[in-house]
Amino acid sequence: MTAAPGLALRCLALDALAVSTSDVLRRHGVDSMLLKGAGLARRLDTDRLYADVDLLVAPDTVTAAQDALHAAGYRPKLPPDLHDVATPWHEQPWYAPGPLPLSMELHRGFAGVGDYDKLWRSLRAEAQHLDLPGGRVLVPDAAGTALLAALHAASPAGFGKPARDLARALAVLSPDAWETAGRLAAVCNAVPAFTVGLGVLPAGVAVAARLGLSSTHGPSSAWLAARLSSSTAVGLAHLAELSGPGHRLRILARLVLPLPVHIRQIDEGAYCGWRGLLWAYARRIGRHVRRLPRVLRELRTARRRHHG
Repeated sequence: MTAAPGLALRCLALDALAVSTSDVLRRHGVDSMLLKGAGLARRLDTDRLYADVDLLVAPDTVTAAQDALHAAGYRPKLPPDLHDVATPWHEQPWYAPGPLPLSMELHRGFAGVGDYDKLWRSLRAEAQHLDLPGGRVLVPDAAGTALLAALHAASPAGFGKPARDLARALAVLSPDAWETAGRLAAVCNAVPAFTVGLGVLPAGVAVAARLGLSSTHGPSSAWLAARLSSSTAVGLAHLAELSGPGHRLRILARLVLPLPVHIRQIDEGAYCGWRGLLWAYARRIGRHVRRLPRVLRELRTARRRHHG
């Protein structure tokens, strides 16, 4: 399939942004790696399109990376307190400077990964250079690509574009790459999500079986998210997986009553003074109540997956 000229030109602009952003970070002493975009397209030998730039940095350099982006005129899309370094976020969206409406995601980890530092060190050790217009960037090797393709398929909306990328990765990447990806998943504490992602497609189930992984061993929350289940079901499943009543109570409180800065990101009415904020909370609770029958069905399905 040939991309429309406008979309192809946008991808070229994003490639240039990947190079310029990598250069900005490098000048401030921050090493970075392009996770998807042109690197993934070339690794999978496909003309896939992409909408932004995803750059991974070492977790201990993320503050320096943020400072470098601010100094270069990039603007964070979300309030800074949503991305405090002490909280468990893995990506932060930024608007790029310039006349075009381009954006990039600053990653210090990836969804489904338990140890961000080991993810960075594992991917960086085998990273390869990719030449793009205006310069070059680092990209993961074949095994790193396999790991990220499976992890992305385990994320919410995993049945869409991530599943297509995974299907292509399963078709073109070697068995050795997938075996190494399995070892990488173990190193960075990502085996449950890696297994869930592979389970999205029959070919992935076969790879998981060859690697000795069982789809029933992955967390219910990741399994539900990959199947486009409701956010409420995913949140409750994640809650059940946590140890410690105090931690569970805090997560439940955030699920039902998130911080005002969070609710303003999903409900514009929350900006209309304190009354608007209260109505936004009421609407959120009402949505949870209306979703309850679907949530219960999804949780029963996940339970049968583990006990069936």
